[in-house]
Amino acid sequence: MTKLLLIDHNALLHRCRNALLKTGRKYTTSEGIPTTGVFSYLQTLLSIIDQQKPTHVVVCFDAGGNSRKQESTEYKANRKPLDPDFISENRTLLNEGLYALGIESVGLKGYEADDILHTFSHIAQFGIDKFDEIVIATVDQDLLQCVTSKTKVLLWNSSKKQQLMDEEAVVEKWGCEPDDIRFIKALSGDASDNIKGVKGVGKKTALKIFKESLGILEHMFEHPKVKGSEQQVLDNLSLVNLKLIPGEIGPVNFNDYVIGLGMLDDWEKFLVDYELTGLAKRTAKISKLMKLRSAEMVG
Repeated sequence: MTKLLLIDHNALLHRCRNALLKTGRKYTTSEGIPTTGVFSYLQTLLSIIDQQKPTHVVVCFDAGGNSRKQESTEYKANRKPLDPDFISENRTLLNEGLYALGIESVGLKGYEADDILHTFSHIAQFGIDKFDEIVIATVDQDLLQCVTSKTKVLLWNSSKKQQLMDEEAVVEKWGCEPDDIRFIKALSGDASDNIKGVKGVGKKTALKIFKESLGILEHMFEHPKVKGSEQQVLDNLSLVNLKLIPGEIGPVNFNDYVIGLGMLDDWEKFLVDYELTGLAKRTAKISKLMKLRSAEMVG
């Protein structure tokens, strides 16, 4: 059985790092290099891999140059500037931590990680190398749009608070099919991304309009609450709709993402360099989980 685990990198790093900072814990090396997010992220990532037992793992990250911000200056304008420590820790993870574990990361300037995750899940389901199961680990409900008969979304808040969402769970939570969440958000807006909905239309009203319109956009425009706001809905739909970008990503060779490409020496050096003693105590377990190779094995 083949199972692809897709990681929403930036969202998971934010959640893991902030969870520790809120408790007053902040880690640095003896030289002052910040590692709070590095430690908590890797601990969570390894926990998810241990739980899900994937055969392949891909980490998807935001590479900057968000095209949606060119469509709307208000999009995510409510977000605070990135903490310099976050930027430093993010680079450490992408350049060293994930490499040591043998996990490849994928980012594409101009596109959000959501678009890359959506594209990889689509290729994994309908491409040449079809996977038996795909799981997207995130904290972002936008990615529930990706849920299909083969793709599930693991909404991760903490090890004790998580939910694996399949099609049935999405319908129960949202009242519509995964692919139709975009219409609900286009009508009601999304405060987390600073997307304003149609005046007087909340999530419940949006769902009612959607169902009465049989999911047909032209019929939604005829609804009294939506008339006059057609362009706003279209603009919102463009922002919330996940993009499929296989042409921009290029050919995907899933052999590059199989578990077992990391080197034990690289992992041990990484732990020493960043003084991650909590993870070092579990080196044997982590080595077995990630199938880390020793120099002798590949020599």
